[in-house]
Amino acid sequence: MDILKDLNDRQKKAVIQTEGPVLILAGAGSGKTRALTHRIAYLIKEKHIRADNILAVTFTNKAAGVMKERVAALLGARDWRLKAALPWLGTFHSICVRILRREGKALGISNKFIIYDEDDSMRAIKRAMRELEIAEKKHNPRAIKAYISGAKGELIKAEAYSGYANDYFQKIVARVYLKYEKMLEGSDALDFDDLILKTVELFQKFPEILDKYQDRFRYILVDEYQDTNHAQYIFLKLLSQKYRNVFVIGDDWQSIYSFRGAKFQNILDFKKDYPEAKVILLEENYRSTAPILGAAQEVIRQNEMRSDKNLFTKKGGGAPVVLVVSRDKFLEISFILDEILSLTVGESKKLSDFVILFRTNAQTRTFEEKLIERRLPYRIVGGVRFYERREVKDILAYLKLIQNEKDIVSLSRVINTPPRGIGAKTLEKIISLGDEAGEQVPKFSEFNNLIQDLRKDSERLPLPDLIDKIMTKTRYREYLSDGTVESQGRLENIEELKAAASSHADLAAFLESVSLVADIDLYNEKEEALTLMTVHSAKGLEFPVVFISGLEEGLFPHSQSLDNQFDLEEERRLFYVGMTRAMERLYLSYSKAKFTYGSFQVCLPSRFLDELSQDKMDLVEI
Repeated sequence: MDILKDLNDRQKKAVIQTEGPVLILAGAGSGKTRALTHRIAYLIKEKHIRADNILAVTFTNKAAGVMKERVAALLGARDWRLKAALPWLGTFHSICVRILRREGKALGISNKFIIYDEDDSMRAIKRAMRELEIAEKKHNPRAIKAYISGAKGELIKAEAYSGYANDYFQKIVARVYLKYEKMLEGSDALDFDDLILKTVELFQKFPEILDKYQDRFRYILVDEYQDTNHAQYIFLKLLSQKYRNVFVIGDDWQSIYSFRGAKFQNILDFKKDYPEAKVILLEENYRSTAPILGAAQEVIRQNEMRSDKNLFTKKGGGAPVVLVVSRDKFLEISFILDEILSLTVGESKKLSDFVILFRTNAQTRTFEEKLIERRLPYRIVGGVRFYERREVKDILAYLKLIQNEKDIVSLSRVINTPPRGIGAKTLEKIISLGDEAGEQVPKFSEFNNLIQDLRKDSERLPLPDLIDKIMTKTRYREYLSDGTVESQGRLENIEELKAAASSHADLAAFLESVSLVADIDLYNEKEEALTLMTVHSAKGLEFPVVFISGLEEGLFPHSQSLDNQFDLEEERRLFYVGMTRAMERLYLSYSKAKFTYGSFQVCLPSRFLDELSQDKMDLVEI
């Protein structure tokens, strides 16, 4: 296969500029994944670079999976044995897990460490607060967790954080942070943020390990570079400083994750870090029609902090963007659903061709009610995730405890699930007694024997059979089976968990994959249903028809952003991302009034709508 075939001139430039630092500013829908995957294939096939000398990093497992398939196809490596010889290709977190499993012992990290997901971390933080006698009613655990996560993203460790604490709340955070870290260490666990922080620490403390991985990864490629935080930025800088063959691709116009610590300034400052860098702009949009692309650019050009690009498309024609103004929210919802049904008939669209985008998850509720009334199949991306459902979390906690007997968070979750007469005070006693607990707390001795039996089962049984054993030996199946429709759904979720586990060779690999999964990884574009999601969740996706609902001042842009220019520009980037998901048709809608707290409230249109040329849009008033 000719690797350069079907690439435009600038994409070709991006592929063949293999040496030295390269920055690709890629507009929405400009084929950045194509440029990235073709470059990997070109390095291997044409430049004869060994696959294991290449590292490719992205932000979601879904994107990594797409890239693997495309690279394999370009190289003709459809056989799984050939795919195994592909470069290291994955998310920042999955790459760092692989490094820590191999090298973490230098930092005192066991190669069997478990990864705490969001729920596990929250439970551990609440436990740390209880032990420190810090009341949850006075100090929000989620806020404390967010501060700790932010500190780790800035590579500030627990011991150093107190030096940065400027006010009373930050001093509370400093105390919880120290206790939380001790709990993680005692449980042989790392949280999501630790995966990168600890890898950076490893590289900084042990130059010989850094040198080893610098020599291994002589060519580094990074997708969505505008979404990197400080820790990820340092990780990449350390790895690339020896050979400087670092290729980053992204779009500052689509940087929408500052609340997670992402710094879009990283992409704008790339030339400062690498003065010799080649800069290539990908400006041809292959996704959207001219009316959609033109409207999106009208909006984003209002931002002062941005790179200069001029996106264009060769797609001819295209329906105008539609602005829908309704008297109230119920009329807005009815219009959107009626329009969807009309297009399924008039243009033979499938329900999966449509997406309704929102600024916040809470906006989906009223739409759900109407969809249920009309018996229209739908899916919500970013709602309660499969792996966060109670019954799924319970079985995963049993599996984690089987894998790691030190895991206090998983122990506290399942020690009395199903009920065994072991209350909170007894649990505290068990944790404080440690190995002596069996003698002094007989009920725990029985539970411990049960876990030991299951641990033996885990050594000989496939994972689906092990889950069946857990369900039987713990009587969890009986615990769930109360004869209701809900209980049947919960049992079906366990069957789904077994199906997910069946594709993994061992327990450690399965638990690792579950810990690293993201909302978007669970999205199945082939499912025939209408999609509802937030704009944040829609990043990287595309749909023939897009509705952006709730374009009211204070909602989109969000009220918390109105007094800050930086936050307001991020809201505008978020709106731009929503608009550029659309391929053929784009509808923007707002209501003049909404029913809140028992009365109607007057709403003002989003200021972003004023930034659009009204004469180029179709106006619908209802």
